[in-house]
Amino acid sequence: MVQAQPTGAQNVAGEAPMAASSLIRWGGLVKWGALGALLAAIAWTVSGIIAFVLVHPPASNMGPMGSLSWYLIESSDAIAEVGMMVAVVGLHARQTPNYGRLGTAGSIVAFVGTALAFLSTVLWLLTHNGNGIVGLLFMGGLLAWLVGFPILGVATLRAGVLPRWCGLLLVAWLVYLPLVLFLLTFHGEARVLFGLMWLALGYALWSQRSTAVQRSSRVS
Repeated sequence: MVQAQPTGAQNVAGEAPMAASSLIRWGGLVKWGALGALLAAIAWTVSGIIAFVLVHPPASNMGPMGSLSWYLIESSDAIAEVGMMVAVVGLHARQTPNYGRLGTAGSIVAFVGTALAFLSTVLWLLTHNGNGIVGLLFMGGLLAWLVGFPILGVATLRAGVLPRWCGLLLVAWLVYLPLVLFLLTFHGEARVLFGLMWLALGYALWSQRSTAVQRSSRVS
């Protein structure tokens, strides 16, 4: 006679593969998040280098609207913002559920802010008009950055999943984002600074990309 397996045991046996597959999926998002951060790092750095090489005088920021330097810098910024959105997803995937509702809220606000900045950049490239809805989207994105990334940083510090310097980098947006906005008026250093920050965050995510998969093997 075949003895029926207890219901509780059946549930546990069924839940284990589901938990493992979920962790593997999150691990894939962490990897893509690391690649997104790398893309953001490269694009911000390229944007800064173009500003150094092509924009004269440096105080003109991006050159005349419609110029080659303007198109190249704004296009690089748009690519960087796409990478940032993917990186935020990766940061969330690596730390959920450890960093709780605070981290989730910070991730959502930071993602929405980056999406607004991306839309404003694309619309500016298409319309050559930085006023009206384009300006509102840009200001909304900046405000969301100032709120979302520091909250995400505090949650990162509390969760203890990523190195503490990752949380400190995100919290520091409250300080260096206004400084970067000021520097952008004069030089390309600010964009390169953004690039270095996302390079560091991408390294942290890449170094932990396999952790979720390792956890899944223990669950299974």
